[in-house]
Order: sequence, then structure tokens, then C-alpha cells
Amino acid sequence: MLKPRLLITRFEPHASRLVKLLNEQGVFSLAQPLLEVQSSAECHDVDLIFVTRYDYIIAISAAAVKYTEQALDKKAWPTATFIAVGKRTQKMLQQATQKEVQCPPLQHDTQGLLALACLNCVQGKKILILRGVGGRAKLKKTLESRGAEVSYYQPYQRVVIDLNMDELVENWQLHKINGAIISSIELLENFTTRVRDKHWLYELHLYVPSQRILDRALQLGWVKIVLLASLADQQIIDHFK
Repeated sequence: MLKPRLLITRFEPHASRLVKLLNEQGVFSLAQPLLEVQSSAECHDVDLIFVTRYDYIIAISAAAVKYTEQALDKKAWPTATFIAVGKRTQKMLQQATQKEVQCPPLQHDTQGLLALACLNCVQGKKILILRGVGGRAKLKKTLESRGAEVSYYQPYQRVVIDLNMDELVENWQLHKINGAIISSIELLENFTTRVRDKHWLYELHLYVPSQRILDRALQLGWVKIVLLASLADQQIIDHFK
């Protein structure tokens, strides 16, 4: 197999940070985010949302913490049991709230959250999920099936970056890019749709962090797919060492 030469499509600043780390390890990488994060219209509803007393507040991403903190504008976070999907989100939420934050020990996704002991007995509990506009409904539906009353606060949204894709593909080909790290189904579908040179596209090795993304890639016609342990920078670096 050829030595990996990677395209990193994640949001900034994650893409540039990972590229720097990979290049330091001798793994050639280029950063090219395809989507960016912006505040949503809903971010202004923060006071209305936090009038309710919640038993649990769950942050689905670091961006959810960042944009909630901005919307609160130095107001105190409410009293609740705080839960984060992953270590980075946990760290940001602890800094923002100055409270202890629970986090799945290993599986940093919806399944990991649902396996937490505190979320198994939520009959009659009020839960707020902090996330971006248009995320998956599985967490909410499952918690509601367990008897919880679940609401969303969606202070940010993902938007497509206007790019000259034909020009970018020529540059990627010039740099002999032979793989891409894809961190979500939304990015996968965006990438697959926007690159017109399908022969080149499907020759790439896709590196994805979940079985769900891998399954969707297969449906879209990809064949060369590698399942990563996670999206944590160090685990990605370890994979390519």
C-alpha cells in the first residue's frame, strides 16, 4: 500500500491542528474544511431555554459548549448534572460550568452516552441536549423511550463553504493525495457530491471514525474504507505511525 497522503476535511481549527501534528510525524497532509460552523437563529433563545430547571444537560460537541457559553454572555450556567460526549467536550464544559462533567469512558458517541448508568433510569427527568441544528434524533428518542422529557438547545449550525472544487481537486491530485479523513456522514455526503472526478474520488482510501459512517460510505459506492479507533488526534497519529 502507498504511504498515506491525506486530505483532512474536518472543521477548523481541528483540521489545521491535525495536519500540523501529522506532518510532524512525516505523514503528508492537507487541510481543507468543506463545512464551517456559525451561530444559529436559535442561539438568541438561550434565556428562554434556561428558564426550565433540568436534571441533566448533555453537550454533544465542543462547538455546542462554545456557542452556548457565548449566548449566555457571562451569565451563570444552571444547576444540573452535566454530561459530555467526549473528552474534549468534557474539558470545555468543565471549564465553562466549573462543575464536574461525566463522560463515557471509552465510546464517545450516542451509544456511549446511552450506556451511562445515570441515563438508564431517567423516568420523569428533564434533559436538555446542547447540539447543532439538524443533528441525529436517536439520543432524544431513546431517552424519551426511557421516560425522560427531552429538549434541544441548538446554538450553532453547519454551513457549506463556497469552494472551487475542480481547482481544489487538481491541487490534491498534484500533491498525490490518496486518502481522506471524513468525520461525519454530512461531510461524507458533501465530499462525495461535490467532487466531480468520480474515478479519482473512489480510488481514495477513506478513514472514518464510526461504523455508521462506514456503512453510509459503502452505500455511496466507496470500497477502500478504514475504520479509525476515534477522532482523537493522538489515536489518529498512532494509526498512521
